[in-house]
Amino acid sequence: VIGSVLEDVRLALRTLGKDRAFTLLTVVTLAVAIGANTAIFSVVDGVLFRPLPFPDADRIVTVAAGTLPAPGRTIPGAIPFSDRGYWHFVDNNRVYEAFGGYSGGQQMALIGDGEPLQINAAAMTASAWEVLGTIPQRGRFPTPEEDVPGGPIMVVLSHGLWVGYFGSDPDIIGQTIELTGLQAEVIGVMPNGFNFPSPAIDLWIPLRLDPASQNFGAHSIYGLARLAPEVTIESALADAESLIARFGEAGYGETVVAGLFSGEAFVRTLKDEVVGDARQPLLILLGAMVFVLLIACSNVANLFLVRADARMRESAVRMALGSGRWKLIRYVMTESVLLAMIGGVVGVFLAYLGTQALVAVAPASIPRLDEIGVRGPALLYTSGIAILAGLFFGLFPALRSGSDKMLGALRDAGRSATIGSERHRARSAMVVAQVALALVVSVGSGLMFRSFQRLRAVDPGFRAENVLTFKLSPAPANYDNSPEVLAQFYDELLDGLEDIPGVARAGAVTSLPLQGIAGSLSTSIDEFPVADDEFPPTFLIRRATPGYFEAMGIDVLEGREFTDEDHQERLGSLIISESIKDRFWPDVSALGKRMAIAGAAARSVGVVRDVNAVGLDTEAEPYIYKPLLDSVGGGVAAMAMAVRANADPLSLVPAIRSLIASMDAELPISEIRLMEGIVSDSLSRTSFTMTLLLLAAAIALFLGSVGIYGVISYIVAQRTDEIGVRLALGAGAPEVRWMILMQGMRLAAVGVVVGLLAAVAMGRLMTSLLYGISPFDVTTFVIGAVIFDVTTFVIGAVIFLVVAALAGIIPAVRASRIPPAVALQSG
Repeated sequence: VIGSVLEDVRLALRTLGKDRAFTLLTVVTLAVAIGANTAIFSVVDGVLFRPLPFPDADRIVTVAAGTLPAPGRTIPGAIPFSDRGYWHFVDNNRVYEAFGGYSGGQQMALIGDGEPLQINAAAMTASAWEVLGTIPQRGRFPTPEEDVPGGPIMVVLSHGLWVGYFGSDPDIIGQTIELTGLQAEVIGVMPNGFNFPSPAIDLWIPLRLDPASQNFGAHSIYGLARLAPEVTIESALADAESLIARFGEAGYGETVVAGLFSGEAFVRTLKDEVVGDARQPLLILLGAMVFVLLIACSNVANLFLVRADARMRESAVRMALGSGRWKLIRYVMTESVLLAMIGGVVGVFLAYLGTQALVAVAPASIPRLDEIGVRGPALLYTSGIAILAGLFFGLFPALRSGSDKMLGALRDAGRSATIGSERHRARSAMVVAQVALALVVSVGSGLMFRSFQRLRAVDPGFRAENVLTFKLSPAPANYDNSPEVLAQFYDELLDGLEDIPGVARAGAVTSLPLQGIAGSLSTSIDEFPVADDEFPPTFLIRRATPGYFEAMGIDVLEGREFTDEDHQERLGSLIISESIKDRFWPDVSALGKRMAIAGAAARSVGVVRDVNAVGLDTEAEPYIYKPLLDSVGGGVAAMAMAVRANADPLSLVPAIRSLIASMDAELPISEIRLMEGIVSDSLSRTSFTMTLLLLAAAIALFLGSVGIYGVISYIVAQRTDEIGVRLALGAGAPEVRWMILMQGMRLAAVGVVVGLLAAVAMGRLMTSLLYGISPFDVTTFVIGAVIFDVTTFVIGAVIFLVVAALAGIIPAVRASRIPPAVALQSG
C-alpha cells in the first residue's frame, strides 16, 4: 500500500509540474487563505488558548464586590476592596488555598545618575506571590513578616527594568535604589515575560496592609486567590456573595452596604480577567477567516472539476485498460491533498509574516501580545486545515473521476457534449456558497465599519486638537510632605508653561478623559437630603487647576472656571458636569448650590460639559471637579498636564523638559502624548477588528467574483454548440449576452438570499461589539458588502449582483462573438 501511495505521489508531482498554471493558481489561492487563517489563529491561540505562565493557572481567580450603578449609568460594576473588606475575606476564608491582594498603577521616579525615570509600580501582599506560585529569576519575594506596616522598603524588579536600566547587573540583589524620595532594597528580579498585573509594571513593592485597619472608604485592593482543590468557581462565587452580605460584621454601616454594594460578587479566573472583552472580536475574526478558507476551497474545487472534465477521456482510457475505480479516486485525492499541503507550507511562511505584522499594528489594549507567535498549536491547526481543505475540494472531483460514467466519455470521444446537469448543479452550488459566505463576512465588516463611524462621530466633550499631555508625580518628601507646597509648585509650573512661546493655555487634572475611572466619592446635596437608610449619590471626583478646562477645550456652560483664589484661599468651590445639573436642577441655575464631599462643605461655581472617562462607547460619567486645595486637604502629587498649543504641540516638548528640570531635577516626565492620540487609542481595538474584517471581506468578495467568472466561462465553453445554433437561427448578440449574464446573476441572487439569512445569525454574535447601530441595521444589510461608504449606493445587496454581472460580462461578450459556423463545427 505504501508503495502504491508513493507511486501516486510521484505521478501527481510529475503531472502538476506539467500543468504549472493550474498548480500555481491553486497553491497561491490556498496559501493566502491558509496563511490568513493561521495568522489569525496564532493571535487567538496566544491570547485566548495558551494557559497563563503560572502553575495550575486555571485555579487562580480574581475576587471583587459588585457595586450599584453610578448615577446616570445603568451597568453595575466591580469595586476593589477597602482594607477592612480585604481582611474580612481573609479572616473568613473557607474556599481558597491562598488569598492575597494587589494594587496597581502607582507611578514613581527612579533616581539614578542620569535623568530621572518614571516607572510604574504595583503593590502586592506576600500572599499574592504565593497565589501566583511563580519563582523569581533572582532573589526572593517579601515574606509575610516583612509585608506589614512599618516593614522594610524593598522592591522586586521586572526583567525589562533590570536589563534596560541596570544593565543585567548580576549583583543587583541587595543593592539600594532611590524611588521618589525613598531608599529601597532590591530583593528580587522577575523572569522575562512576567507582567502581572499588566505589561506596564516595572517593579513590585509590598502592599503592607494593617489587619487592624478600620479603613472602609478607600477601595483600592484587588483580591487575588487560588482555589482550594475540589472548589469550583460557582461555589467560590456563592461564598463571596455570602461574605459581602455579611459586610456589616466587618464594620460597614448598614446604610453603606445597602447603598454601595449590589450584593453580587465577581469571581473570575485570572485568564478571563486578563483576556477581558478581547475574546469575542478575536473569535469573530477567526470565523471570518474560516469563511474565506471555505470560499477558497470552493474555488479550487471548481478548478478541479474543470480539470477533471478536461481529463475525462484520459480517465476513461485508464478505466478501460484496467485501472480500478479506487486507484483513480486515490490518485485524484493524492493530487488534491498534495496541493493542499504545498499551499499549507507556503501558508505557514505567509502566516509567520502576517503574525509579525499583526503584532506590530495591534493596539496595546489587546492582551498578551508578547505571547503571540506561530507555535506548535498553530502548526497543528495549519496541518489540519490543509488536509481538510484537500479532502474538501478533492473529494467530489475524485468521486467523479472514478465513476462508471467515465466509460461513456470514451464512447463519446470526438464530440463536444454539453454540460451535464450533475456537473452544472455541483458548480452552481459552490458559487452560491461562495457568494453567501462572502456576503456574511461583508455584512460583518459593514456592521463594524458603521459602528466605527458612529464612534468617531461621538462628541467626547472636549476639543483634542493641538493639546499636548504628560504626567508628573513629584515626590511629596521633596515638598515637605505639604499639600500647600505641592499646590504652589503646580501654580508656578503653570505660569512657566504659559510663558513658553506657542502655548495658548495650560492646566492640570488628576486624571485625563478616556484614561479610566478612578476616585469616586459620595456627595451630600443640601437641597436633596437622603433618608437614614439611603446612601448618598456617588460621583467621579477630579482635582483640577485654573486653566484646565480652557486648555482641554471643555466648554463652561454656566458660571466660571477655577481661579487661583479658589485653592489658595480654600474657598470651597466646585464645578459640576452637565449631567449632574440635568439630574438635580434641570430647569434652574446650578450655581451656588451647596453640597458636601467627604465632609468638606462646598458650593458650585460652574457647570461644564460631560466627558467620557473610559471610552467613547460608554456613557459619559457625572463629574465633580475640586480645586487643588480645599478645607479637608488636597495638594495631590500626581497630576496629568494639558497644554494647548497655537501650532505643533510636539515642538514644545524641549522647552517643557527644560522648564521642569529647572524646577525639580529629580522629577521625570512620563507619557508625553497628543490628546488626539489618546482619542485614537480609545478607538484602536474597534479599528483593528474593523480593518481585519474589511480585509477578509475584500478577499472573500474577490474570490467570490473569481468563482462566478470561472463558472460562467466554463458554461460558455460547454455551450458553444448551443450558442452556435441560436446564432444560426437568428438570435442576436445582445440576446446571447443576456442569456449568459442571467445565469451568473441567478446564482449570485440565490447566494445573496442565503447569505443574508446567515448574516442574521452572525449579527446576533456581534451585538456587544457594535455602537449606535442594531446588528440588523437595514442600511448595512441593504448595502451588503459595505466596503464602500453607505451613501455611495442606494441598493446594496445589488453589489453582489453587480459583481456577478462584471464577472460574467467577459465570457458573455466572448460567447456573443463566436461565429455560428465555428460554433456548429465545434459542436
